[in-house]
Amino acid sequence: FLLDSSAVSEGGPSGINFDELTEKNYPKLDASNLNIEHLPFLIRNSAVLRCRFMRDLKIKFDKTGRISNVGEILTGTAGAGKSYVLYHVVQFCRASGWLVLYVPRLGTLAVEKDEDAAKKILTDFIKAEKTKLKDMKYCNKDYSLYDFILNGIGNEEFVETFNGLMSVFLSNELKYPLLIAVYEWNARFSQTTSCKEVLKAFNDKMMTSGFWLYSISAAFNPVQGLRNADASTILIKIPSYTEEEYDCIIECQQHFKRLPTAIDKEQIRYHSALIPRMILFWCIEWSSNLERPFEDVLKSFSNRAVNYYKGRIRRTLERASSLPENKTLIHQTAAFFYLNVPVTDLPELWEISGLFIEEKSEMDGGAYVYKCVCPSVGMAIVKYFQDSANPTINILIADPAINWRGLELLVSRYFRRGGISTVSLADKNLMGEKRQDEQLNISLSRSLEQTTPLINTPILPGTFLILRRGHAVIDFIAYSSENRGELFFIQISKSSYTAHESKVTDLKNKVQGGNKSVLEHYMGLCQTEDGKKRFPKVQAKDINNLSKKLPKGVYYVFITTSNSEIRSTNTNKNHPVILVQGDDVKSVMGSEWDLYKEKF
Repeated sequence: FLLDSSAVSEGGPSGINFDELTEKNYPKLDASNLNIEHLPFLIRNSAVLRCRFMRDLKIKFDKTGRISNVGEILTGTAGAGKSYVLYHVVQFCRASGWLVLYVPRLGTLAVEKDEDAAKKILTDFIKAEKTKLKDMKYCNKDYSLYDFILNGIGNEEFVETFNGLMSVFLSNELKYPLLIAVYEWNARFSQTTSCKEVLKAFNDKMMTSGFWLYSISAAFNPVQGLRNADASTILIKIPSYTEEEYDCIIECQQHFKRLPTAIDKEQIRYHSALIPRMILFWCIEWSSNLERPFEDVLKSFSNRAVNYYKGRIRRTLERASSLPENKTLIHQTAAFFYLNVPVTDLPELWEISGLFIEEKSEMDGGAYVYKCVCPSVGMAIVKYFQDSANPTINILIADPAINWRGLELLVSRYFRRGGISTVSLADKNLMGEKRQDEQLNISLSRSLEQTTPLINTPILPGTFLILRRGHAVIDFIAYSSENRGELFFIQISKSSYTAHESKVTDLKNKVQGGNKSVLEHYMGLCQTEDGKKRFPKVQAKDINNLSKKLPKGVYYVFITTSNSEIRSTNTNKNHPVILVQGDDVKSVMGSEWDLYKEKF
């Protein structure tokens, strides 16, 4: 309940002692001394700020009988707790003399018929606000607003009664200040809604005695623009937990035995990114009966979180189909996050999704780029493209300007499967030695311009790099294996190996602007996630002997989409080349290769 109040029914108990709603809502608490009296203090600061704002509006209303502000719209990262804040503001306002019309799930109502939606809203409203409604006259009549609504429900005139009620709210001075609070407000703008008559009432027109408080959900369409946006209709961004809030939430959960006292708070912080819903998932999944508590909880947490974010990714891409002018850009941006291409400009549809945040990136020369809000978002993107890459590939290959991105996504998708992808090999390498199938499992990828070489920029294990453009398809990829500290240099081309031989990057060449060879450069950049350098120790004599053979743990991979042959005169004959030719590409990419091979 402390972490997610959105499931509490309309009119339900708040659990808040409003007399104790003080400025310092998160005192430093010793978990051993935590008791029921402290629970009111575990309201988020963002909720307290909104409650305090509503208190000030009430003071002004009591003096003037009017409210000059239009309303506020709550936005924020998916799972940041917008519904939580909205719910607590609703309960605070009810307890402090506001008349509150609260719609906790507009998205659910949006698919209902107008009559059914209006009936639900009216029934909940009179149940929660019976006393105040009985104390208010309906349009100077001799009966109350409560009687007006009750009579309309009794006569099954739900829509007519709802419209009459909203007309009173919009134009009349009321005895009590009015708050209309709606969660999932952007469901109102969906193209598939059923109750359009009811939904159109929830706009942002100024009311004489009322205030709108809407919350945007990433699960629905973005709001393209506010109808009457001005200085008095503002966006309020609900952030993730602060460090202080996080510490208190964990202490509370430990006190009530929802988490053990020895829990690794740093691991929870890393995997949750302090997002309230993610921490809620941790608490839901935890059990002291697990054989390996942390490992098992991390697995089940990741599954729950990935499914949560995967659904939002899918819905966002589905909405792109209704935006033909931006459809390609929206799909390309999703592919960029999958391929780890730096994203500096985010389309509105992705911005409203709440899945990405803008941060300064050391990997990108200090530039500000958009990144996944937490690790589970990145995992969800990988999972989505493992299951549903075809729509994005189809869109990318249809655009000649980014056609090669489609092939990149297709190739990397099969290298990045959850299991190991096996590249088919010849029985013997070019040195005549029999070898086993090399298993490549590419877990990350990142596109780089040759004109901006990444001198001294770390590359994490598993990175899939595109280093040079200009060829008809893809020229050059460097890949550091996830676990063994091995380095693969991969070339993908529709030219045969023989025809492409002159374009093969020589690993002994010096990197532009540096004194190290291409091989030394990437060996030096590969490191583990904790920042420690990791690569097999290669002797200086191995570097000097690159023209004859590669050091142990370094591999050169050539994938061609055309028929190829290896001749004894090839200059790279002493390199352990993994050659995938003709239809063998299908063994790497799967049956989908037949759908796309003619496109490249």
